[in-house]
Amino acid sequence: MLGGACSGFPAVLPKHPSMKLTRKKIAIGAAALVVGAAAIVQLVWHPFGRTHALRAREVRLDLTLPDALIDSQSLSQLPRDVLRVPLLRDVLTEDFVAYYESNEDRLSVAGALRRLAYEQKLDLAETVLKHVFDEPARVMLWRGPDDKLRYWVLSMQRNGLAKALEAVGTVAAGDAQLSKVADALGDSGAPVYALKLGGTRSILIASKGDRLIALSEPGILLDKEGKPLATQAKALAALLSDDAGQRNVQGKAFALPVPEPAGHHVLVSANYLSFGYQQFFPGIEALRFDFGTGVSGNGWKSAALIDPDHLAGKWDSAALWHALPADPAACATLPIDWKAAGTLLRSVAGEAKEMTDAAARVGDAFTGPAAACWYGKSSLVAPLFVARLASAQQAEAVKPALGALFGQIVGAYEAKAQADNVDDKAGAYKRLPVTTRPGPASATLWQRPVSARYGTAQSAGAPFAAQLSADRYFPVTLAVAGDVVVFSPDARLVDDALAVLAKRFPAVADSLPRDKAGRIVLTMTPASLAPLIRREAGAALPADQEAVFLNAAQTYLFPKLKALARYAPVSLAHEGAVPSSRGWMPVTWLSGARGLPAGGDGTPPAAEAPADAAPAEVAAAPAPANNADTQ
Repeated sequence: MLGGACSGFPAVLPKHPSMKLTRKKIAIGAAALVVGAAAIVQLVWHPFGRTHALRAREVRLDLTLPDALIDSQSLSQLPRDVLRVPLLRDVLTEDFVAYYESNEDRLSVAGALRRLAYEQKLDLAETVLKHVFDEPARVMLWRGPDDKLRYWVLSMQRNGLAKALEAVGTVAAGDAQLSKVADALGDSGAPVYALKLGGTRSILIASKGDRLIALSEPGILLDKEGKPLATQAKALAALLSDDAGQRNVQGKAFALPVPEPAGHHVLVSANYLSFGYQQFFPGIEALRFDFGTGVSGNGWKSAALIDPDHLAGKWDSAALWHALPADPAACATLPIDWKAAGTLLRSVAGEAKEMTDAAARVGDAFTGPAAACWYGKSSLVAPLFVARLASAQQAEAVKPALGALFGQIVGAYEAKAQADNVDDKAGAYKRLPVTTRPGPASATLWQRPVSARYGTAQSAGAPFAAQLSADRYFPVTLAVAGDVVVFSPDARLVDDALAVLAKRFPAVADSLPRDKAGRIVLTMTPASLAPLIRREAGAALPADQEAVFLNAAQTYLFPKLKALARYAPVSLAHEGAVPSSRGWMPVTWLSGARGLPAGGDGTPPAAEAPADAAPAEVAAAPAPANNADTQ
């Protein structure tokens, strides 16, 4: 190219013998100019072989305590193995696998490596690139500002990737997409490189010996000036250690042993699952799902991380199931820390002494676990809550305090309402009045209508419609019946619960195995859950694009919900007694349908499923009464 570009020079130069230039001389001169220019640039700016400052948006994470953690023998196989669970196989299908195989991060990394291989003439075969995602690895994930698991750190053996990374040092010196951002990661001595995936997106990688780590965001390690943060560098350097115990810092936080070489282990913290409300049930720290590690072969097993020192009672839910209306879309019980809940109640009760005293009495009166349930007849934003007081006598003593706190805390400003409380300092805070009435099972009920765009009741026809600020409202209701306290933004669910207590409506306990009711902590009725999700999804469609989104929902979502609705109720029960010290407690999935394993490898039991039955027909088989198959 240089010779071709210079071939026209002699035609415009003077043809004096002493000035005659050959192509060889021109090429040598051009090379000298390039070398000289490069030397000057290197002396002034040092762009080659030096550390490049990468300005990053600092991400503050506790690297010792992730929100989720995955230990996998092969990350590329994890999505397919998830589909071995029958219910997930029917609901997710192969689209789930295709989505993760086409994940943006995965394609960006693979594309970046292919580009480096091509432009730097590295001998990287496609099989080597495949091994990037096909090695034993641990992935740690943290939530972002939107509460999605947005940040991750990958720690893995680099066996199949070693060939690709051997050339990193030489490539980084002359490639704009790969640059060194730190000479050493903590005390590991491993350099840190930034791999640009496109636009402003980069990931960081570092390797030492047979270990490799990758970071989804430079800001996990670097400050806004591009310098490593000492605390983060120390935590990440431990992941490059030859000592498996030192690499297991995050695992130790969840009482996990050194990662096993086989199968998959997926862990999610209770704090993440509860949207940050885990402080109210600190006895449960995480849930774990293990694949392919038990004697049953390629089956899933589940466990919960329990800290008995923070577990109220023994997590016996039998009494709650007898107070909850039958056929919930989803229902869960949690061992609440009532002292923490009482502290929150006092913080929102106001500064008036009578309110703080009432909050203190109420916070000390509750005991045992509490339940939260969603029903198909209502809405996702209006669950039913049920809890128990220490005794019926205690309930009578705290009724006045409960009523006072309900009137103080529940309600929204209603511009058209009559002022029910006038404060000379704060002015009139207009809310609809609280009504008190008796109910079934010798209950006392308090109710206040609250205007809301997505309320569960229509304003039209209500006697107080003229005072409401929206077309819909929530009939927020609190009830005390005996030692049971019931609360919901939807009065219909409270009425159903009181009917259960009055023996006029079936309870959840009626459909649970009697010998396991106390240990069941979660139950779902797919036949109720599927239409609830469908209705809520339809209500959430944006009006200006409803047709577009509705078409997508009809194509992708609704068929999956139809498949889900065919399943019989599924429950989750802890096995045996609560552990005496912090540790993992096995939990079991139960189902009442013949041939419908809730876990395992998806093979229907031979004695219950006809050999010629189609999978969908087997899955839809009715549940036998008072029976539950344990998987």
